[in-house]
Amino acid sequence: MATTHAPPSPTPFGADDLLATPRRVLRAFDRLLTGRFWIVVVVGLATAISLFTAFPTYDKFEPGSKDWKAIERLSEHPFDQKGLDANKDRAYNFTFRAAVPLAGRALGLGPWGYLVLQGMAGLGMFAAAAHLVDRLTRNRRLGALVAIAIGLMWAGSGAFVELRGNFDAVAIALLVAAMATRRVPLVVLCTFLAGWTDERALPAIAFVVLFHHVVESRELGVAKALREPRCLAAAAGLALHVVTRVIVSVAMDVHQPSNLGLEYVKAQLSILPVGAWTGLEGFWLFVLVGAVALWKVRQRFLALAYAGLVAVVCVGSIAVVDVTRSMAYLLPAALAGLGLIHRLCQPKVLRASIYAAVALTAAWPVYYAGGAFTLYWQYPLPLVIVRRLAGIG
Repeated sequence: MATTHAPPSPTPFGADDLLATPRRVLRAFDRLLTGRFWIVVVVGLATAISLFTAFPTYDKFEPGSKDWKAIERLSEHPFDQKGLDANKDRAYNFTFRAAVPLAGRALGLGPWGYLVLQGMAGLGMFAAAAHLVDRLTRNRRLGALVAIAIGLMWAGSGAFVELRGNFDAVAIALLVAAMATRRVPLVVLCTFLAGWTDERALPAIAFVVLFHHVVESRELGVAKALREPRCLAAAAGLALHVVTRVIVSVAMDVHQPSNLGLEYVKAQLSILPVGAWTGLEGFWLFVLVGAVALWKVRQRFLALAYAGLVAVVCVGSIAVVDVTRSMAYLLPAALAGLGLIHRLCQPKVLRASIYAAVALTAAWPVYYAGGAFTLYWQYPLPLVIVRRLAGIG
């Protein structure tokens, strides 16, 4: 009598099968980072991915706009407010944002040249971030992932898609460079120039101080931070900026413009949640975990100061029209949070935080929030091509 054989039961699909493809991708990714010039590879990847997910609309670029006319005037007549209307002229608002226009004057740049300079700042931001994370973790993969994620948020993509002459990418890149370097003179120079690029960088210098404190100091505490040369260097850059600002104000008889207003806070309160998210996206995880870690080790003052300054920046971001622009200056706060996680948490918490933050950032398209209800989606390259082929403006 013939015997029948039951068909083999299918092998159950498990977690290893689900993760097999991502693991192969990560191994291939690691092979790209094995060379001597791995940071160059990271910068190239971060730039390409940033441009793919948020492509610049150069057809909308207007070199003759009031913003670029203001940059031109500032480069030719720095710290000169004569004949300017504080309520109408952009050049008045740009008075103390002189670093990039003066550099452009020295280099003989026009509007397109400034865009190239801004893009180069974005490349430097990616390189500095990758170096910073690699120095912390001794893991090039994590450094590369953080750099790529920065290119997927406004702080990094703004280096390529911002066409209004705001130069936030330059200021943020200088702040990240001040965190990435251990050379005291460079910390002073970067923080000093960041303040002269945009005043939004000034409160962010506190996060540069915090980062160097948690990474370099043997013990945590305000008194201990005063003994760390790099903390003092960042504070010196801020102090030098304030002193030179006062000297310029008195010597040139110029006045500090103010775009802040309580009426903006009331009108734009509704956009704060999404506006705050667009500033850091998944990197908010670093801020949250870092603050909790400080609290858990009983560094209550540092935890409150850290969270409090982040909250002040959030409120300040809706005191002006450009919410996402202001929130993007919290990137140093996120990197300081990463330093806190590295110091105070287990390595697996650090790795999980980075993977989760990168995934959240990648899942959210590049949006820009401004005003009370306005959200702008920066179109990815495929959609830009489709729109062009379809003749859609």
